[in-house]
Amino acid sequence: MTLQPPLEGFADFSIRERTRMVLALATLREEWQEVVNGGSLLKVETPVGLLFAVIVERLGLTSQERHVVLGGRLINEVDAFLEARASRKLPH
Repeated sequence: MTLQPPLEGFADFSIRERTRMVLALATLREEWQEVVNGGSLLKVETPVGLLFAVIVERLGLTSQERHVVLGGRLINEVDAFLEARASRKLPH
């Protein structure tokens, strides 16, 4: 059995860390498959910025890594969206 070489840039991660990342992404996919009730994930429409934010959260990235991945503008937009959503759920 041969192991596939790591993707460029991922060589710095230990096997354990890579496994954690792969499992986090697989769990995210499984949750989306449940949401669409067995439908095609290729037909799902979702805000890409929120998807990136969820991936960053699932991978457990630091705030610095989050800033690199999302950028300041998207961080502000996602935070504002989540705050607005949370305030709509609060009892009045």
